[in-house]
Amino acid sequence: MSSKCRHSKTKMSKSYGDFTEKRAKTILRRMFDIYEQNLLCNVDLIVGNNRFPVSKLILVTNSDFFKTIINNATNEIVLEDSDEILAESVKKTIMFLYLGEIDLQPHQAENIIKFSKMIQVHELEEYCLLYLEKITDSKNYMFIEDFAKHHGYLQLLEQTKAYIAKNYLEIIQENEFLNMSCERLGELLQSDDLNVEREEQAFQGLKIWLQKNYESRKKHVDTLLKYIRLPLLPVKFILDEVRPLCSDSFTCCDMFLNTFDYHHNLEKRPRFLSLNCKPRKCSKQTILIVGGQNDAIAGKIEVYDVDNDKWSNYYNLYNETAHFGAVVLNNKLITMGGVVDEKITNKVSCFDFVTKETTELQAMQTGRSSFSATVIDDQIFVIGGRCDTGVLNSVERYDLVTNTWTKVADMLTTRYKFTIAALGKNIYVIGGVNNINFSIKTMEIYDTQKNNWTTAPPMKTEKHNFSAVAMGDYIYAIGGTSMERFDIKSQTWTSVASLPRAKIMHNAIAFNEKIICVGGLFSKSTVEYDPGRDQWTNRGSITEPRYYFNILALPIPIMKNE
Repeated sequence: MSSKCRHSKTKMSKSYGDFTEKRAKTILRRMFDIYEQNLLCNVDLIVGNNRFPVSKLILVTNSDFFKTIINNATNEIVLEDSDEILAESVKKTIMFLYLGEIDLQPHQAENIIKFSKMIQVHELEEYCLLYLEKITDSKNYMFIEDFAKHHGYLQLLEQTKAYIAKNYLEIIQENEFLNMSCERLGELLQSDDLNVEREEQAFQGLKIWLQKNYESRKKHVDTLLKYIRLPLLPVKFILDEVRPLCSDSFTCCDMFLNTFDYHHNLEKRPRFLSLNCKPRKCSKQTILIVGGQNDAIAGKIEVYDVDNDKWSNYYNLYNETAHFGAVVLNNKLITMGGVVDEKITNKVSCFDFVTKETTELQAMQTGRSSFSATVIDDQIFVIGGRCDTGVLNSVERYDLVTNTWTKVADMLTTRYKFTIAALGKNIYVIGGVNNINFSIKTMEIYDTQKNNWTTAPPMKTEKHNFSAVAMGDYIYAIGGTSMERFDIKSQTWTSVASLPRAKIMHNAIAFNEKIICVGGLFSKSTVEYDPGRDQWTNRGSITEPRYYFNILALPIPIMKNE
């Protein structure tokens, strides 16, 4: 048979299916038209004081209940008299028996379901539940949730709760939210599935609810504030937004003190088991990689879609700079230094993810490449690297408010091609290459508050062009095929799971309590390390090989490809 004939046969089959479906609907509509004319209705349903003529055939084919009680001699059926079963509900039910569908309103669903249960038409009950699920929105979710809870429809209840958590930011803007009970709000706020990008948004709902009637609701502040993950809020936000709502509550003050202690004393963090420090599942941040090299200098930004395990191109900076540093500050990308046309530069630029515009900031005091940079307390610290005259141990600090760079205490060791990890107020500088081109394993710590450096135990092996990640009470140094873990408490290095393949000139980042390790020399691979299982897993590859790049976390979603 020719391809043309096969194609014609396929079309004919599809047309036949459409024809039979259309004919079935036509027959049902004709039967309903006959019913509406009160023709061929050979039995009466009596519900209370209401009488409803209908066809025996329709009742028997739709309900086992009627099938057992109807015979040739039956001319009327008296059903239980109930004030709750409204005439409108019976009419809608009969319409469903004829057509298989009805024009339904939310307030009618409960009575129709009651009647459908009475006459054992389970398809109608399911139809109503699917309808309620479909029409759930920010204006009627409380009605549907209460209905599902009262009648024990667990699946509808869970689906409604999932809708509320997913659409939290929309729901808190509606009047319905203002009438939510304290208990239900507490359940919502403690949910891991609350769809917020930042914990500040979770608190915003609590604030809106309290301000509806603050005098009567302020007694609930202690209870509800426990469900806000205070360690995830900036200290300034707590002081400016949260603290004013708490009056002089001792419980709140205790939570604030613990939170401030958590922020400022890294070594005490394990003691604060009562504080919920884990980001919500739906909190969104974007992993992105910037710059780097392959066959040519790369100015492209790639972003990682965690849900779909896929990397994609986001934007091209058209940056002709190599070996530069990059950080995220105030949701903007700050790039610094590097090499342009074989010359080391001190240039600093700011890229706005919203406007896609790049502006120039105050240049660093010293041009540098192959250095490291990080952000602590909204200040950028750039450390070490190379300049035109050799290897550096100098450190500069940038203040965004004043747009100025300030020289701070020098490192104890000159080094480049090293890596850093920031924990609390401290910056850990690890490994690299010294001024006589020897790979080193030493580590030193910079205290940003005291502006001084101290030595720390060295790694087991020398490393350069590797990566380091801080997570919990540990620092992970990743390079070659090996990984070492430094325990902040015991001040010791331990070997942990080796990488599935060797990596050099790659980069890594902590994300969702795991480590994502990306790229490297001649590599597109991404692997993920789970500390709980001490195991590596392969993940989606980046779009093209790159090395000497920056990997960053942006606390807002930017998944649209450009």
